[in-house]
Amino acid sequence: MSDTNDDVILEPESEDGLGTDDQKLKKLRKERDEARKERDEYLTGWQRSKADYVNLQKRMRESGESASQAGIMGLGSSIVSVFDSLEAAQNSAQGASEGVRVGIEQVTKQLESALKEHGIVRYTPSVGEQFDPEMHEPMQTLETSDENEDNTVAEVCQSGYTYKDMVIRPARVIVKRFSN
Repeated sequence: MSDTNDDVILEPESEDGLGTDDQKLKKLRKERDEARKERDEYLTGWQRSKADYVNLQKRMRESGESASQAGIMGLGSSIVSVFDSLEAAQNSAQGASEGVRVGIEQVTKQLESALKEHGIVRYTPSVGEQFDPEMHEPMQTLETSDENEDNTVAEVCQSGYTYKDMVIRPARVIVKRFSN
């Protein structure tokens, strides 16, 4: 006498010998989860590498720009002294022939134009303008009894030069100081 409820049900193995369908499904799910994990790791690594690359490009661009600016500032400061010499020659050529004066003026304008082309701008403060220690270098002070003229430009000795927002050389000025 056998009880029909005690029958053992044997699930047939699959033809490929990998086990039952449930076992195959568990194995496939495990492989899928591992593949997703690996994919996520690769994606995270790729995103990190791309961000590093973008940051490197930005740093290289900024480094190149700052090196370029430093070079222009250095060259600009050397050329400024040449420009000052040309202005002095122009001022002393008042008694010289017309050709000499015109020649010096043309060379001065040409040099100023070349400097502007590369972002170096000459500026000359106005008499009466408020003294700015970042833009002006005091060469001398003159006393004034007018309180409204305190700390103002009395005379410009030499023009100043800037490159973008940076001062290559401040304008050299004589400054008025109030005294009672």
